Amino acid sequence: MSTATIFQRLIKGQAPPVGGIPEPLQDALASVASIRGKFSRLSSLERVLTAVRHKEPDRIPVAPLVNAAARRILGVSFPDYSLKAESAADVFTASVDFVGADFIVLLLDLSVEAADFGQEMVYPLDSTARPNYDNPLIKDVDGYAKIRPVPFEKSVRMKEQVRLCEIMAERVGLGTMAGGFVFGPLGVLSMMRGAEALFKDCLNHPKKVMAACEAVTETLVEFAQAQCEAGMPAVAIDTLYASWNALPKKVWEEIEGPFAGQIAQAIRDKGGLVGVHNCGHAPYFDVQIKAMDASIMSFAHLPDDCAAPREMKKKYGDQLTLIGYVPTPLLVHGTPQQIMDECRRQIDVLGRDGGFILAPGCEYPPNIPLDSAFAMIKAVEK
Repeated sequence: MSTATIFQRLIKGQAPPVGGIPEPLQDALASVASIRGKFSRLSSLERVLTAVRHKEPDRIPVAPLVNAAARRILGVSFPDYSLKAESAADVFTASVDFVGADFIVLLLDLSVEAADFGQEMVYPLDSTARPNYDNPLIKDVDGYAKIRPVPFEKSVRMKEQVRLCEIMAERVGLGTMAGGFVFGPLGVLSMMRGAEALFKDCLNHPKKVMAACEAVTETLVEFAQAQCEAGMPAVAIDTLYASWNALPKKVWEEIEGPFAGQIAQAIRDKGGLVGVHNCGHAPYFDVQIKAMDASIMSFAHLPDDCAAPREMKKKYGDQLTLIGYVPTPLLVHGTPQQIMDECRRQIDVLGRDGGFILAPGCEYPPNIPLDSAFAMIKAVEK
């Protein structure tokens, strides 16, 4: 990543490709921000980058991840949010202006990539876009061989998401941190095959699944890099199936691990920070770090090798910026006070010495009121 690119972004008033800045300089800037944060309020971008460098900002950064839930603010329909970059950008902008956020992740839904591979989609008026589960593109194990890379210039939904990244990079400027999103190759295949069938195929026909992963990854590399070029300083890779309730650790490591690593390297090549999102039960932090060398881990449950939050912080807190992990059921059913109490518990344990961003364990449920998001904002301010 050239110095010229960094300065070009700064001149445009946009977040630079952070990974292209030498780490000693990042640490120095974070240290200065940490000291200044004791006397004055930091910007959201400063707050996040200080936490990512494991320094303590003025307060814990927060990412409510309201995403599609912010449609309620403007009355935008689900189909418009899913298919029109301008409408989605208005929703994400409203989420920052109305609710508040230090960090936003430009996740639309988990079917963006699969739609461009030819999977038939359903766009309900009142819920998230999804594949037509009655008509999967991959109908049997021989269907994996038919998957071919999709040139990015011929894509539709992926292009629209990159356009969303461009718009939001301009709108948030140097204020709020924004990140891109890519569903991992096994995730994309599950949208075209069905998760249960995919898991069985991974165990019984791993070579066929890996051949399709290779084709999908070629497209995802291009997609991830396009988001970086559109102004995203970080991109998250969703490796949902690297968790206890999906695939055995060794199986995930052998099938998806190498391809996830290729996507991560492509992000780093563009100067981006590599994030991982995994909302599965007992996620495999260790093999995901090994495969992707990620800087950021977004999670909903403790990793398989940790019994308590303090153990997780001790084991992984120096390697990763942890993003999580307010339970989404609590956001749905809890009172604002209960949510604030849970946020306080997590901040007390995970927020020390930086390296923590408070967030839901997964995207904020899109059809519930925004009270719980406001409670998260209030918790970090207090």
